[in-house]
Amino acid sequence: MRTLMTILVLIAALAPLAFALYRTVVSPAVRAVFLRNVKSYFSGVLGYLFIVVFVVAASLLAFNQQFFSNNLASLDQLSAAFPILLLFLVPAITMAAWSDERKLGTDELLFTLPARDLDILIGKYLAVVAVYTIALAFSITNLYVLEKMGNPDWGPIATTYLGYWLAGVALLAAGLLTSALTSSATVAFVLGAVVCAIPVFIDRMPRTFFGLFDLPRDFFAQLSVGEQLRDFTLGMVPLTGVLYFVSFASFMLYLNYVVIRKRHWAGSEQTQMGLQYAVRALSVAAALMGLNMLAQGGSARADLTNDDIYSLSPTTRKVIADMDQNRPVTIQAFVSPEVPREFVALRKQLTGLLRQYDEIGGAKIDVRLVDVEPFSERADEAKAFGIEPRQVMTERDGRQIREDVFMGVVFTSSYDEVVIPSLGPGSLLEYELTRSLGTVSKAERLTIGVLQTDANVIGGQSDWEIVRELRLQYEVESVSPASPIDEKKYDVLLAVMPSSLTQEEMDNFIAYVETGRPVLVFDDPYPMTLNSPGRISNAPRLPKPSPGGMMAQFNRQPPVPKADDGRLTSLMRLLQMTWTHDAIVWDDYNPHPEFGDLVPREYLFVRNRPENVASLNPKSEITSGLQEVLLAYAGEVRRRGNSELDYTPLIVTGPLSGIIPWEEFGEQSFNPMTFSPDFIVNRSPTYAVDTAVHAVAAHVKGDKKGEPNVVFVADIDIITDWFFQQRLQNTTLAFDNVTFVLNAVDALAGDEAYLELRKRRAKQRTLEEVEKQTAVFLAQLREREEKVDETLEKELEQRRKGFEEARKEIEQDTSLSGRARQERLEMALQNEQLRLEVFRQEQEKELEREKKKLKDQTQRQVRETEHRWWWRGVILPPLPAIILGLSVLLTRILRERREIDPDRSISR
Repeated sequence: MRTLMTILVLIAALAPLAFALYRTVVSPAVRAVFLRNVKSYFSGVLGYLFIVVFVVAASLLAFNQQFFSNNLASLDQLSAAFPILLLFLVPAITMAAWSDERKLGTDELLFTLPARDLDILIGKYLAVVAVYTIALAFSITNLYVLEKMGNPDWGPIATTYLGYWLAGVALLAAGLLTSALTSSATVAFVLGAVVCAIPVFIDRMPRTFFGLFDLPRDFFAQLSVGEQLRDFTLGMVPLTGVLYFVSFASFMLYLNYVVIRKRHWAGSEQTQMGLQYAVRALSVAAALMGLNMLAQGGSARADLTNDDIYSLSPTTRKVIADMDQNRPVTIQAFVSPEVPREFVALRKQLTGLLRQYDEIGGAKIDVRLVDVEPFSERADEAKAFGIEPRQVMTERDGRQIREDVFMGVVFTSSYDEVVIPSLGPGSLLEYELTRSLGTVSKAERLTIGVLQTDANVIGGQSDWEIVRELRLQYEVESVSPASPIDEKKYDVLLAVMPSSLTQEEMDNFIAYVETGRPVLVFDDPYPMTLNSPGRISNAPRLPKPSPGGMMAQFNRQPPVPKADDGRLTSLMRLLQMTWTHDAIVWDDYNPHPEFGDLVPREYLFVRNRPENVASLNPKSEITSGLQEVLLAYAGEVRRRGNSELDYTPLIVTGPLSGIIPWEEFGEQSFNPMTFSPDFIVNRSPTYAVDTAVHAVAAHVKGDKKGEPNVVFVADIDIITDWFFQQRLQNTTLAFDNVTFVLNAVDALAGDEAYLELRKRRAKQRTLEEVEKQTAVFLAQLREREEKVDETLEKELEQRRKGFEEARKEIEQDTSLSGRARQERLEMALQNEQLRLEVFRQEQEKELEREKKKLKDQTQRQVRETEHRWWWRGVILPPLPAIILGLSVLLTRILRERREIDPDRSISR
């Protein structure tokens, strides 16, 4: 709220300055025309009505259902539809500017004033700009509602409104032109909408003309209002965008000037003057387009985001400054000249960043931008470096097609070479470039060892993505646990699923950890990555699969036993902590309403929030600055009470969480494919909230030499390939799993140069107030479900007690022989088990119906909460305009009554 008030105070402070500038610079004729038109617009109720309709429409677009589904405190929904909204607002403001003058015949009187045609045109244009500015200013009340729901970044909000203003100012010039062509306001409105639709929808034009030639893919996109508005909505003020809107407005005003000057042309010179001015107009258009094309080659822009995420960071500048002048680096970017719309922004940002690297680096950096056409020699050159085209589904001319896109970069120096084979819309671009630049600038790399386990992270059919990612910065080697591990060779040892090691392998691993060398451990009670959906065969609690798979039934080879039965007892003893190798952590928190019930509670969406501000530990260099991490079916880690080691929890659940024991999570089975025991997952376990939060990752470190230095993460799905591939997708899901893993490796290795750089991305500013109210409903749901579970358990217990009493009566019945008593007991047991099973099934069905009813009720409460905020967002913003309009109307009525002659009053 304080930031919003600061913006409003700043606007109020600048308003007198703008007015003084207007009084000093603008000529009296321009001022006279300007004031006349502004007063005319606001003299009646119609002007205020247009403003109210605009503000209401903006509110409906800003706070639609998608706004609540995205759960982000931003104006993204309004920005996406704003160009279309302008198609109705702009003609409504400009339709009467010239047409009414011609209709009433006042245009001739206006042009007889001692003023130039240009002064009259500028006066009218400033008047419609002022009206639009006032309408846009009234819509700022939307920001009050937005601020109440969350904590938006006010930098992007300010640049977004600047973009709105520039886009409207540009289209107003087109609307003013159409008003000068007719004496009918209605026709002027229609013509204005049609003309304004050209720059709004031009990006949908086919780039192929009658099969004769193809224009560049982004030719029409660069001419569209939506594309030029995009950078403003991200928090930037690009020179290209400002120049586009100014150029469009200037050209339209020039055409308007030609139209009003037409009355001076002699009848015999109409054709000649028309051709002359047509040539002039084309020349002006060509000059403005050339100027814009020159600006497209640059990257000048102001970054107003809170963390300057679109400007080169101090880390990048330091990496460049530390480079050896005598060992320059060559950067070759192999990029498709024409890319799908989803990749246009990435291509633009990549080329812009590389120009900045080239400018700052000077002789240290040589940048080469290579346009790669498919099947060309340059494509072969890119493939020689390992850069393969990526197939992307995109839309062209209304059809879904696959296209090959090159978007890779090669860094080469006399020391080393790094290849980034592919970049995507989700890539952390500056980090990728700076890390690779820093890597090839060094004489040596640090070495990461990857322990060989049943997870087959390295050396299997295909290396995991984490291995490929680490190779961009480190030397990565496979490490066998079958023999002692060289403690001096590796800067960090990565161990995934060490619970699968045999006793001899575990002894060698423990011996390495005891040296105090840094180790990063990932283990998991239910490793989804290694199992098929619904079945577990590689969990720590289960034995190793029999050697030979299905052939094991013929080979008769028993499985090799796991060390500590998969419990990691010796490692836990060394780390002075515990972990649940056979229990699953769950959490009720899900900040993505668009998922609905599709995501189970065992998926842990971890982010700092009011209920737990340290879910991602802000004091650890590994997790500070992270926004959201996703884990699945993770275990829990705890510090032992007598531990003398430093224990730092890194990732912790929220308070509405708990533990699902192994027995509740599923049942033992047999997998015929591996000829070994496995586990079938129960899709409807009991979720009981306990009183504590649960850590799923921690850093354990001793102060003395030889004490362990281990980061332990009780989930391996956190490093599954999907999270690495997700960065190449254009998605709103921006999980920090990759950043967390790389931060852990860097922190353990002591290479902290890129920790801050990895965290540079737009902060996810959620609808905190809506989340807070939703959390209350979810807590109530959990309490009700627990009560229903308790009721069922009590009824089952009573039935068991009834059976026990019946059994005791039979056993104490002396009239029965031993055989008869046994038969009666067996029959009673069978009958009771049957009745109990029928009752249990009926109660479980009833329980599911009751839980569904409770969930539906909770969903209704959540929707009602969102609906209440929606009503606030729609009703509150237009209130100031409505109040002001009614005040003007009331003042006008009272003035008219005062000016009426009492003798003519009807009341007399």
